[in-house]
Amino acid sequence: MEENGIVELTRDEIVEMIERGAKHRLNMSARQLVEAYRSGRLENPGAVADLLAFASLLLESDPLFVPA
Repeated sequence: MEENGIVELTRDEIVEMIERGAKHRLNMSARQLVEAYRSGRLENPGAVADLLAFASLLLESDPLFVPA
């Protein structure tokens, strides 16, 4: 953490956090989590709001958002 309290994360660090959280909590990949959320199939998005917030930090053109 910097002196000003700002935490900087790389794209890879963000994706890794989403990936680990999605696997641990929902037994799915980061891509599956994002797809389920965007299609309205994610049953309890509040339970993974932190992961969705991290996903929102990525550009819309990020490979995570491109359908497999």
